[in-house]
Amino acid sequence: MQRLYQLSEIKQMIQEHSLVLLLIKTSQCGVCDSIQAKAAVLLESHAKVKGSCVFMEDAPDTASEYLALSAPTLLLFFQGKEVYRESRFVRFDELEQVLQSYEGALEEM
Repeated sequence: MQRLYQLSEIKQMIQEHSLVLLLIKTSQCGVCDSIQAKAAVLLESHAKVKGSCVFMEDAPDTASEYLALSAPTLLLFFQGKEVYRESRFVRFDELEQVLQSYEGALEEM
């Protein structure tokens, strides 16, 4: 997952890529690190999804822009719009199905 440092970088990535998985996390957070590691492994089998992460400390405006009230928050964007959100406890089996469905939608376009 690519680490981003500013809200402008995040917005640019969302504009440039059809599918973006964004992890908003904090430093010193074991749950955040675990979610990031599992998401990185998941993304290895989803080449069409661009994965990125941002620390709330690096870009506090990101948390307010995307209403990330707790960490970690995982957001999926499809063609610039948020289509999936999980905070604190991520159900990776559900996320896998959501990624597959949006990748399928990209193939149909």
